[in-house]
Amino acid sequence: MIHIGSLKAVLSRRKLIFTSNEQGLILLEVLVALLLLSMVLVTMLNSFVLAGRQNSDTYRYNEALSLAQSKIEEIKKKNFHDVTSTAVTDFAAESDYAQFQGFRYKVAVAPNYISVNGASVLSSKTVAVTVYYDDEGAAKQLALTVEVARR
Repeated sequence: MIHIGSLKAVLSRRKLIFTSNEQGLILLEVLVALLLLSMVLVTMLNSFVLAGRQNSDTYRYNEALSLAQSKIEEIKKKNFHDVTSTAVTDFAAESDYAQFQGFRYKVAVAPNYISVNGASVLSSKTVAVTVYYDDEGAAKQLALTVEVARR
């Protein structure tokens, strides 16, 4: 038979063991929580770095797009016969675009002929403006095409 007095003594010893280990368990829980929190924060910070890089890429792309659109508008204002191809040129070399360092452009013009009474007549020109730029060391380009008709 088990004596109630000895049972109380065993239970009180176990309670003492659990109580003394409980403080160590809390410390372990805090360390594990800090480890998990730091892993989550590192992952989140990496996402912020990637988002910042993507913002920079988008900014440079939008600048190139704006410059290409501006060049096309300049070409559309020209006389039809003055629309010609140009070699690669720095935007910064032109006074209107001096602040755009590192952007270059090229204009390619292709004539479009139609047949009128058996004769070939120049009716329009296909103009492609290509903007070249560097994005964090990677060479990139953007091209816009427009059809310019004789007026």
